[in-house]
Amino acid sequence: MGYLVGMRMHISLGDDLVKQIDEIAGSRGRSQFIREAVEGKLDIEARLAARRRAFGSLPDFAPWMTPEWISQNRKEEGRRQQEKLDRRRRGENDES
Repeated sequence: MGYLVGMRMHISLGDDLVKQIDEIAGSRGRSQFIREAVEGKLDIEARLAARRRAFGSLPDFAPWMTPEWISQNRKEEGRRQQEKLDRRRRGENDES
């Protein structure tokens, strides 16, 4: 069986913060609680960095997505959904 060896660190936290952690995790669960909190923060930061890298990679407005195009697309989708519902009511096989 393998054991996870962690690096020890000295971190200073205020009394109020330690008290809040203890209320949630207990004094024996501090390390795990802090580890999970740090992992969560690192995940958020990684996601934000990915968003910043991707920002501007797509145009703000797709030229084909005019109000007319959107309206027509919605009408066609509504028509397809109605046809699907009608086929079901008639007991026909729904292939599309």
